[in-house]
Amino acid sequence: MKKSVLSVMILLTLLAALVFSAMTGHRVLSQTPVEAWVIAWEFTPSDDGQVETLTTSGESEVLVDFPPGQFANEAKVCGQDSWAKDGSSVAIYTGAEEGNLTLFSLDGKTPVTLGKTHRMACAGPTTFQFSPMREWIGYINYKGESLNRDFPYGDLALFKAADGSLQTTFDWTTAFALYDDGALMLRFYPDGKGNATEADLDWWSTSGQQRNLTTLEPVYPPDKPDVECGFTSGAVARIDNTAYVLTGQKCETGATNWRLVSVALDRGAVTEIATGVPRGGFFSGNFTTQLIPTADEGGFLMAVPSGLARNTVQLWWITVNGAVTPVLEGHHVIADRFGERLSEGRHMMVAPDGKTLAFVTSTANQEQTLWLLDLSKPGGTPVAVEEMGVNQRIFQYVWAANNTLYFAAGSVEASSLKSVRPGESAQRIARGRFFRVAVSYKGDKIATAEWYANPESVGDDLFKLTLFDTRGNTGILKQGDKTHNQIIPLAIK
Repeated sequence: MKKSVLSVMILLTLLAALVFSAMTGHRVLSQTPVEAWVIAWEFTPSDDGQVETLTTSGESEVLVDFPPGQFANEAKVCGQDSWAKDGSSVAIYTGAEEGNLTLFSLDGKTPVTLGKTHRMACAGPTTFQFSPMREWIGYINYKGESLNRDFPYGDLALFKAADGSLQTTFDWTTAFALYDDGALMLRFYPDGKGNATEADLDWWSTSGQQRNLTTLEPVYPPDKPDVECGFTSGAVARIDNTAYVLTGQKCETGATNWRLVSVALDRGAVTEIATGVPRGGFFSGNFTTQLIPTADEGGFLMAVPSGLARNTVQLWWITVNGAVTPVLEGHHVIADRFGERLSEGRHMMVAPDGKTLAFVTSTANQEQTLWLLDLSKPGGTPVAVEEMGVNQRIFQYVWAANNTLYFAAGSVEASSLKSVRPGESAQRIARGRFFRVAVSYKGDKIATAEWYANPESVGDDLFKLTLFDTRGNTGILKQGDKTHNQIIPLAIK
């Protein structure tokens, strides 16, 4: 009898210790066979917190400690092209509207600092880029005042990725594309009234040479010669020895249009390809003008405003010869938007091999659908991966280097963590209450932020960080407490 009582007491003591550990935020390490090293941002409603590393072996290190209190600081992976060569490090932004951009190593090496920048540098699909071979880095350090103008602009900064050494900068940059041998950039220049009436298309080579390819002007109404017009947005791409420039513009009459031209790199000759009228307006901080080359280099997937919201777009196929075909006509695709945390650098994600686009459409009732679109050549039809109902959403979707897409979808009460490969059906990894996802470079490990029910207060949810691997192993790395400390995964190895 004494042995039974003693056993019960021991069990109760162990249970109390486990509950205390869970409620005080201690990491639960013994539950998970997943061996991982995670960079996470941990914060509370009253404190911006810190960026830290957490391991399943119990080690931790503070990488960035924000000042005590709440000052709108945050930590986020920079844009959609954030992995350095072979996944050795990841680009992370830390700060408020302005902050630091750093390559944090996943191999224990010293972080590489890329300077201070406006957070919008990490908000768009191509505002931060690595060159294809990962030897060069470029980003646009936007000017905060440009958000109140008709067109966004900033200083394009170009670095060597190995040591973060700054090579050069270019002001008045609105869009750029980074290659192994140089950078193609579109630079808007205002007139005395603030209208962007000239746009230089420039080329900078990694040998240090710079040259202007051409200067573009807005298209003015032929029957109204005195009307003022200006560029509002742009995107650029290069195929072989030809540059392609997509611009958006508006006139004081309220008329807007988009225009695609090609420019020969060797002689600067401009060829008109196509033009049209978007269904919505162009707004600074909303990345609604995009040009994505197809893998066969036969054309592009083009995005222009759709009109449902400031950051929704309609997609079009357009060939290099000017044949234009709508994609999912009548649907509204969500694009990135600066200042909206759920839309900064998290939409219209191109797979690492450049052959598939993942995107989300939304209706006026906020019903969302996740799609995959083959970018091998112009003309493909999107395939629906996951359809959401009312009060549901695609919380986040992320590509791994193996071209597998991982995503969390559902409602606040119940969601699923899933994966999908192009040409295949989505597979559920787990049910839970997932709302943020980070995937390892190789795609073999996943870190998720989850809600969980507060045992002391019904409806007052708390947060935890859960790990998964591709072998079906899972476990909790860290469980938040009643301070409502959120642990948002940024990278995992």
